[in-house]
Amino acid sequence: MRMNAKLRVGLLIGALALTLVAVRWAETLTDVPEASAGAVAEPVQRTRRAAEATTAQRAPALDLQKLQRAPGLDPDGDPFGPHSFRPPPPKVKAPPPQGALEAMQPPPPPPPQAPPLPFTYMGRLSEERNTTVFLAMGDRNLVVKPGDLIDNTYKVEEVGDSAVVLTYLPMNLRQTLPIGTP
Repeated sequence: MRMNAKLRVGLLIGALALTLVAVRWAETLTDVPEASAGAVAEPVQRTRRAAEATTAQRAPALDLQKLQRAPGLDPDGDPFGPHSFRPPPPKVKAPPPQGALEAMQPPPPPPPQAPPLPFTYMGRLSEERNTTVFLAMGDRNLVVKPGDLIDNTYKVEEVGDSAVVLTYLPMNLRQTLPIGTP
């Protein structure tokens, strides 16, 4: 909807006139009713000496001796000169006696060990001289014979009546998986 230019100017002048009337009316209003206006206290005139005395009573006296710097805390040399931020060299300690050195050495670490076998024995099948063993590894079922490699990590060495002997190839350690009696 398009407004005529004369109508628009007339509305703007009317709005301006209403604003001026509202400002004039607001100046006539008072914040405090006239009955209580006499209850406002007049400011107290103080002398300069009285004002200083009140200030001195509120603020404690400063101990100026605490503000003095101790003579040993003054910086040595030029504060703007070159400065190294490297840590000081470590202090050299005298070596302990020979007997004490042997007592201070920690014991040698234990020999490395293979992880526990991740297999579960499920059963076996014996045919004449060949024995096949069924193993479970997680959710995989394995069918192995002596000489087989499992994931290039374990080698089946032998299958006995009570155990399967496997070799952990990364460390060349032999491990035994008990399978019970036939």
